[in-house]
Amino acid sequence: MSAGASMGEGNTPLVSSRQVGARVGLHNLFFKLESCNPSGSYKDRFVAAQMQAVLDMGVDGCIATSSGNTGASLAAYSARCGLACSIVVNDEAPAGKLQQMRAHGARVMRVRDFITSPTVTAEVYTRLSELSDDMSIPLIVSAYRHCPVGMAGVETIAYELGSQCRTRIDHVFVPIGGGGLFTAVCRGFRRRGGPLPRIHGVQPEGCLTVVAAYLRGDDEIRPIRSTTRISGLAVPFDIDAGMALAEMRALNGVGIAIRDEEVHRAQQLMLTEEGIWAEPAGAAALAGAFRAAQEGIVAASDVVICIVTGHGFKDPASVADAAERHPVESVECTQLTREAFEVRA
Repeated sequence: MSAGASMGEGNTPLVSSRQVGARVGLHNLFFKLESCNPSGSYKDRFVAAQMQAVLDMGVDGCIATSSGNTGASLAAYSARCGLACSIVVNDEAPAGKLQQMRAHGARVMRVRDFITSPTVTAEVYTRLSELSDDMSIPLIVSAYRHCPVGMAGVETIAYELGSQCRTRIDHVFVPIGGGGLFTAVCRGFRRRGGPLPRIHGVQPEGCLTVVAAYLRGDDEIRPIRSTTRISGLAVPFDIDAGMALAEMRALNGVGIAIRDEEVHRAQQLMLTEEGIWAEPAGAAALAGAFRAAQEGIVAASDVVICIVTGHGFKDPASVADAAERHPVESVECTQLTREAFEVRA
């Protein structure tokens, strides 16, 4: 990656839980804050690695598909590299992510039922692939199936974890949308060498592709119509899902299905008890860790890492909901007394 295109992505913090882990008896719980990347998500690793290939082509622009974070990252790096950028998004892409794309100058096109409908999604990919060939411009999709060079850049998460954690790593919890992130984390650990942790995949009940196959005990990734509201995890067909399933089994991982409500609860706890502002998808790993602790999959002394994939500013509606739990109080000056500032139980 040339220094001119990079924005210092990677080398994100690994921080220990101060309060949340104790709730479920996890005494060695850590968060890998991919939200600290330049555009606020782990997708910067992918785009930074892929962008050099784009620049080497000598093209003036690129096209992409995104449920939010890939587009936001690509728009930022395209702006930095002087490239035009057009992004096809779905109906449910959060306003914060769309604003990021547009603010960086990207052209954003919303296609009805894209991503949620397997039929529409397949047609979109077919059309964009044909346009990419006809116009000789790259189609960028954050998946091994489409952009293996970029996805190899995501594997650095595992390399960093191995260096940051001074003891063994027993479990890593990773949200699954299309399956690329999960596959990258698994491959990164295997390529790094040394003892391998168990790597668990967390998916919303409303979009079980990988986890459904895991629970059935077969290898078939069945297309579905997604009903989850967790942006970024609503990928109802096989992009890298089959790869993720194979990696999950190879690393003795477990597929965990969670409700959207569990994700929002984990997001709230991260905000109020850890000071970590994650978008809902970024809190999914913690929701999965909670479930695993309840079901006895992890032990109290195990070292557990949750991948926090994206920053909360990307989904302003979700943080507004969380803020409503703590309304602003209107008071008179005379009410600013010692009693008013006493810590409440």
